[in-house]
Amino acid sequence: MTKELTPLMKQYWEVKALHKDKILLFRMGDFFEMFYDDAITAAPVIGITLTQRNKKSEDSTPMCGMPHHSVAGAINKLLAAGYKVAICDQVEDAKLAKGLVKRAITRILTPGMVYDSDNLKATESHYICSFDNTSMSLIDATTGESFYFSDISTNERQQIFSILPIAEIVLPTTIQLPETFSKRMTQTVYDFDHKDQNLKDDQYAQLPDSALLLVSYVLSLSDQKIKNVLQTFEKRSLKARLHLSFNTIKHLEIFTNYKGEEKGSLYYAINRTQTSSGARLLRQWLRFPLLDHGAISSRHFFITYFRDHLFELKKTREIFPKMGDIERRLGKIALPQRHGRDLTSLATAIEAGLSAIEISDSKINFSKKLNVIGLQALSQTILSTIVEDAPLSNKQGHIIKKGVSLELDEIIHISSNAQSLVAHLEAKEKAATGISSLKIRYNNVFGFYIEITNSHKDKVPDRYQRKQTLTNAERYCTDELVDIERKVLTAQTRRNELEFSIFEELCEQILGNSTELIKLAKACSELDVYSSLAWLSLEESYCKPTLIKNGVLNVKDSRHPVIEQFQRDQSQISKFIANNILLQPSDCYLITGPNMAGKSTLMRQVALPAILAQMGSFVPATSAELPLYDSIFTRIGASDQLTEGLSTFMVEMTETAEMLNRANHNSLLILDEVGRGTSTFDGLCLAQAILEYVLNNIKAHVLFATHYHELVAMDQRYKQVKNVHMEISDKADTIQFLYLLRAGAAGKSYGIQVAELAGLPAEIIQQATALLKGYEVTGGLETKTSPAIEKPLIIKMKTQNDANQINLKLFD
Repeated sequence: MTKELTPLMKQYWEVKALHKDKILLFRMGDFFEMFYDDAITAAPVIGITLTQRNKKSEDSTPMCGMPHHSVAGAINKLLAAGYKVAICDQVEDAKLAKGLVKRAITRILTPGMVYDSDNLKATESHYICSFDNTSMSLIDATTGESFYFSDISTNERQQIFSILPIAEIVLPTTIQLPETFSKRMTQTVYDFDHKDQNLKDDQYAQLPDSALLLVSYVLSLSDQKIKNVLQTFEKRSLKARLHLSFNTIKHLEIFTNYKGEEKGSLYYAINRTQTSSGARLLRQWLRFPLLDHGAISSRHFFITYFRDHLFELKKTREIFPKMGDIERRLGKIALPQRHGRDLTSLATAIEAGLSAIEISDSKINFSKKLNVIGLQALSQTILSTIVEDAPLSNKQGHIIKKGVSLELDEIIHISSNAQSLVAHLEAKEKAATGISSLKIRYNNVFGFYIEITNSHKDKVPDRYQRKQTLTNAERYCTDELVDIERKVLTAQTRRNELEFSIFEELCEQILGNSTELIKLAKACSELDVYSSLAWLSLEESYCKPTLIKNGVLNVKDSRHPVIEQFQRDQSQISKFIANNILLQPSDCYLITGPNMAGKSTLMRQVALPAILAQMGSFVPATSAELPLYDSIFTRIGASDQLTEGLSTFMVEMTETAEMLNRANHNSLLILDEVGRGTSTFDGLCLAQAILEYVLNNIKAHVLFATHYHELVAMDQRYKQVKNVHMEISDKADTIQFLYLLRAGAAGKSYGIQVAELAGLPAEIIQQATALLKGYEVTGGLETKTSPAIEKPLIIKMKTQNDANQINLKLFD
């Protein structure tokens, strides 16, 4: 920039200097523009064309922009990409401005503080997080949900990071975010002041610093009205929840399948909720199943009630689709871009929610903590004040119904009758002048005027005042026309102002009732989840589980909830093959057999019902007795993490190490083909050593699938080891998977037959078959089960200092 800046660009740079870390959206008329580096960065993210002002000049200016009415989509793309955005809007009417229009920052947006929650995934939360050395706090600014964990360990903090949808981390200057996290999440360093006046309320007195920092940060970026929406912080503890690590959630496909898609996950299979808030609550229950027997039984009670009262269940589910999202609607009403439809949607949601609760209230009394009369009155006030299908702007009038304000009604009468007043004056002037072609018209520059063609200029009376001369006509005004113009324009301006004032007062009234509205939202969310799980149990023939304390797992006709539904959705004729599963305390199922026989499915069939039961759901079986697990660990599948320099085998061993270091006798452990990522002998040794360690030290329920048939002899040394396999029909060299669980080890691996089913060329299958027969003849391959390894191994490993011998005792 070599030339002197224009006044407009001076104004731009003055604002930009205060927000160097943000993309600045600068309002110019009907557009928001971005300039220089902001434009270069934003254009490809938003998907708009980057242009140049003064393209051929040395002072060319990169720029891009979009109409002000379509800014929401662009902002959300920038936030989703991790950028922060500052909105610089015009804060005075351009028509009334003297010189340069005044502009100011009206909103600052971050990945955690979004522009419009309507553009977010409705069924997922959207958290901002902060932590310090002793606590961790989270806020969803779109709903007001607020909670914290105290006395939290580093491992627990990492668990929360890995399983919750955190959009932004806000840290004080004294805390450094680990590099691995900074790559995945937007990080904001906030200079937190404990003397912040926003934190003087009693409700904040006992909160940890991480929670106070978050409140201060959210309020610093928002209208103070959002304070009404922030819910009272709830203290939570991971120690009261079933531990599900990120790997467990991934391996069991709780929220997404192996492709990262929601369809095909456990959540997708069981979700019958009909409200967005109910769907979010269901996710929360799945992420954090319970450990308290009483709390689990309470959830089972409500599901049982709806199962036993089908009429109430159906009526409740008929109402919920009309309800919308009270939490996010309330959150939006606390923001500047709220409009009339937000209020009418909230009123409709209140009525639907109260109706749903009333259906079963005599039996389960969900309304006991609600101010039903007050909520009904609020809904009626909204519906009697705001017009249907209100405009999406709250400052352009046409929002408030007639009868709300006498003054407004009078102003509307003047404004609405402007056309008839003008038509009446036009007819009057035609008669007075004898000019039949006389017209009264309006434009933004000259306002109202009387237009007379040149052929009738001689008939113009002296009381007409010339306004403008055209080629073929003259434009005039009269005192009476000026008076009408003043009344009409003043009336429209006053109407907009008065309607906006009434609208704002109603918003304040709504926000003043936010506590009651949040109670209603929570009650309806729970009711939605209970009724949806009841509907699921009836639709899918789930049974009520019994949680017992003797460490026994006994499930009759266990089914995989996801695969069963997938088969039905695909119109497959075959039904899912159910199996009985019995595990005594410390039992281990050692599962052998070929791939595709159903080993992995069986193992998931044990884990998924346990999770469902402890989140409060019924389970896919005809009967189920389950222990109360405190953690579930899995090691399933093979994948590498190349970006972190980890091979498939290293990932496998790291995940196994996490399991062994954290599991206890109340855990459920699932290990699928441990040791397959290295050489056969090394893998066998590791698999046996790991299994023996679990049996001797952890003594948890274990499902251990393996292709190492040498391990099946372990049942001779450990009574808790139960050899099982998935049954296969083998006739005339053709195999058929029966998916039935049977006692005893598998007789063969059927690797070549499975490869043939997978479509390998016949030449390869024939060669592999010939090689196998050759090995059997020469003794190069044992056809009988090999004995378990009897002697300890000495494995030499080089360390940074020297070569050390590490004894891995495999068997005594």
